[in-house]
Amino acid sequence: MTTLAWLGHFKPYENRLTDFLQSITRKKANDVVLLFITEKEYKQGFRGISPLSRSRLADMINMLVKLKAGVIALDIDMSDSTPEDYRLSEALSYASTADIPIVFIGNCKEISEKAPFRIDSSDSLSPYPDENRHYAAGGFFLFEDVGPGMQWVGKVMYGGVVFRLDPDGVFRRAEAVYFIKGSDSKSEISHQPVPSFPVAVAAAYGGMSQGKLVEALSDFRHNNIILSQKGTQHQQSIHVGTGGRIIPNFIGDYRYFQREVNLTRLLEDYGPGKPGGLTIFRDKIVIVGGTYDRKDFFMTPVGRISGTEVLANITQSIISGNLIAHVNFGKAFALQIILGAIVALIFILASRFWATLICMVTLVPMVATASILSFSNSYYWVNFIPTIAAVILHGWIKKVEEYISVRKRKANP
Repeated sequence: MTTLAWLGHFKPYENRLTDFLQSITRKKANDVVLLFITEKEYKQGFRGISPLSRSRLADMINMLVKLKAGVIALDIDMSDSTPEDYRLSEALSYASTADIPIVFIGNCKEISEKAPFRIDSSDSLSPYPDENRHYAAGGFFLFEDVGPGMQWVGKVMYGGVVFRLDPDGVFRRAEAVYFIKGSDSKSEISHQPVPSFPVAVAAAYGGMSQGKLVEALSDFRHNNIILSQKGTQHQQSIHVGTGGRIIPNFIGDYRYFQREVNLTRLLEDYGPGKPGGLTIFRDKIVIVGGTYDRKDFFMTPVGRISGTEVLANITQSIISGNLIAHVNFGKAFALQIILGAIVALIFILASRFWATLICMVTLVPMVATASILSFSNSYYWVNFIPTIAAVILHGWIKKVEEYISVRKRKANP
């Protein structure tokens, strides 16, 4: 069984079982809250015009600063310039003064074809046809696009977003980092690492700057991104798998997050000239995104959800250290040997009746629970083959011993 798993025989069933386990083991998010720009808000508050009003976005940011949000993350297309950009720039300065990080969707154009984690266009499947979507070098498509050279980017952190689906059309794996071609030809760094949006948000939540984050991305240690934690000696490790991708442990849709869907009411209660108050946003990561774009929805292990909810799930998985990572084969094999040895020892020290009772009452439920937890977090199922083999082997040994004992008694009456 272990050999077949090692050879990849069960790999086609991994996604189905993991999807099922994630769909039944959902839990509430603790660090991430959502502020939705609904279709009603888009039509009334933003007058149904894109790009979204910089003045209203500025008022929203000022309000979230007043409400003492931990991080303000904007899942909003900011690629076009408007006459109101100065208002947004002022709001970003206000947030910076209050020491509240702002994270934007960044631009991953000019993705390097030689970088270790470059995007492979062969498995970049778009869920919806859209002739107006942006393309990066090499034909890689982007759903969001903002240039790091814009006037306010020096005041914020940024991360890239590229949604790549599995061959069955489900989003399960997220990018952790991209490498883009350096804009400065004189620079010694030919390819600059750019964090994904969730990684940038997690770093901002830990108190890291964009520069410190880029340094961390440039210094991979055993495929791990090391994020520091503000005001502590604690460090968070993000394990990066094949292709620079991570596997989030999805929580669920908006129902599993604290959220607000009425921006108009919030601005009326806490907007310009109004006092602050205690709300769900205090000290939390606030991800702001729209639900009015029908194309920005994706099928995931927990059902069809919006892009903002996808980013919230990834971010929460990173913050809580709950990403899925394949367990080391050597450790898994050693665990099976230890499990078999424990069962064998129980049958050696106790009678068959009591040994069977002990295993059925304690060991079997424990292993079943451990299997569910380990598979949902590391694609590893604690199989019962070594346990069963140990019991059968012990039974054979006992029968052989009894047979030999009977033969000896007959031979020496």
